[in-house]
Amino acid sequence: MTDGKFRDYYWRLFTFLAERIEFLDTRRSAFQFPGENEVENTGALNATIVFRDSSRLFVRASLEQRAEIFEYDYAYIYYDRRGKRIFQYDDAPHHPDVSTHPHHLHRGEKPKHGLERVYPIDVPRVDFITVVETIIERLG
Repeated sequence: MTDGKFRDYYWRLFTFLAERIEFLDTRRSAFQFPGENEVENTGALNATIVFRDSSRLFVRASLEQRAEIFEYDYAYIYYDRRGKRIFQYDDAPHHPDVSTHPHHLHRGEKPKHGLERVYPIDVPRVDFITVVETIIERLG
């Protein structure tokens, strides 16, 4: 039983997006934000946010109920309008050498050959609102 916390979480995110609608392109068929029942029933957030410059944020996060909803097993991948990856935040535990392990950041496109560079996260907390705010700051 979630005691309404997943529903409250959903409406916090939905309201956050509605208050920033001028930065979004919700008319695009690629724009997908789940319904409140989906978030509540699955305990997950899966979304594609399309911005006014046609860039896109792909979101996958599992949700855990604590004092507040906690996002884990997440990936936030931001692409420019041409499909080039700008950045990716995730918490896969495969980079133990990063100071913010397991949370880390990838910048730019994945290399075709060789290892991908990995960085410590550059935000205080990786979550939906923080990542979308970071993108909106870039859009100006």
